[in-house]
Amino acid sequence: MRYLVIGGGVAGTTVAENLQIFDQNADVTLISATETVKKVTNLEKKGEVINCFEVIDSSPHHLSYRFICGLVTKCDFRLQTVTLADGKTIPYDKLCIATGARPNVLFPSIPHVVGIRDTESVQDLQNRLRNCKHVTVVGNGGIASEFVFAAKKCQISWVIKDETITSVFVDSVASKFLLDSLKDRTDNNCKPECATVSKRQIYSTVIKQKNASILGSALGPDWYNGISLDGTSSTKQLEIEYGCQIGNVTTCSDESDYNLKVELTNGRTLYSDVLVSATGVIPNSDLFKDQLSLSETDQGIIVDKRMRTSAPNVYAAGDICSIPWKECENWKQMRLWTQALQQGFYTARSMSAPHDEVIEPDMSFELFTHSTKLFGFKVIMLGRFQEWEGCQCFFRISPGLEFVKLVVSNDRVQGALLIGETDLEEVMENLILNQMDISQLGESILDPNIDIEDYFD
Repeated sequence: MRYLVIGGGVAGTTVAENLQIFDQNADVTLISATETVKKVTNLEKKGEVINCFEVIDSSPHHLSYRFICGLVTKCDFRLQTVTLADGKTIPYDKLCIATGARPNVLFPSIPHVVGIRDTESVQDLQNRLRNCKHVTVVGNGGIASEFVFAAKKCQISWVIKDETITSVFVDSVASKFLLDSLKDRTDNNCKPECATVSKRQIYSTVIKQKNASILGSALGPDWYNGISLDGTSSTKQLEIEYGCQIGNVTTCSDESDYNLKVELTNGRTLYSDVLVSATGVIPNSDLFKDQLSLSETDQGIIVDKRMRTSAPNVYAAGDICSIPWKECENWKQMRLWTQALQQGFYTARSMSAPHDEVIEPDMSFELFTHSTKLFGFKVIMLGRFQEWEGCQCFFRISPGLEFVKLVVSNDRVQGALLIGETDLEEVMENLILNQMDISQLGESILDPNIDIEDYFD
């Protein structure tokens, strides 16, 4: 069986590697637009679904499958061939599209406006910062938060449309925990050993409804480790512009000390050397828009429960795909490297199985999990970790040390947000997957003097 994978990110390489495990006679070829691919290392299972791992750039010389560095310009799904920019045509029996996504960069035609997506873009930003006094950052997700934490020796204006930081992942309570910790670390006054556990809190919620350049593969966890993101100032200063967006960006005159004039919707004007745009990603689906069914919402390639697209023998995995189905309420799609790994494994299993074999989505589609770092803290997100109308939230907070939040409905844990070295990820995963009744404990479930694991054994 000739398997062809397009894309050298986490999803693509995971598909290629696991195809050889599931099919001993697999003839696997991977095409990447760049000369290196992303490889998952130090994979550590923290539970049934939770995985912690690192992502590195790997040379194709150490791969166990055939590697081609080239740009795909055409896919003929009738003839089952893929054509490269140099004219070379590659046939396949089964194809997996794992071309990822590109940064949704605001004002992309303006010089000194940059996005962060791959190793090359990080290196470009690193070079720019060497002559930089002031940086404007727009976005409120993981990349923006990690940059604000990692950047040193420069003034940073962080522009967010929300009223709290890192709202893509955390609520206002966790946001305050992270912001207070960031301020303490910036002021060199952080003393975790003196932290105390705060009184547990409980509340109920009432929610109101409301052609790119060639890019490398997406960054993995801890992308800023070992990288100097230093500006030219003697200290780091952070100012957060809440509840606003960027209205306009123009270049400054040669006489100005700065490169950019940034006008905000709150009426303020900032002068910056660099604008870092970290406002989400767009699936790289332009090549397939006239051939495959795409989501009207995000333009991702729609896949069924076997990760198959609308074309025969063509699959998709990772940031490129859009998953319209749900196995469980405690799972949702987010374009994160954790799901790229999970989808890559499941897609390889599906591709290698006989056409008439019944393949059901595995446990990674029953429970949303994501492991990352925010502001230097280990962060684990499980299930429906963001509250909704009618749920209850239990908290345990040790300022500067750890933050634990449980989302409970009908006396069952439906989600959890764990910040710091809580050692609770496996037991919380079990509580969510097994839907155990916690009514006997209530909010005491987070009492540090109670061993939850023993209680539910």
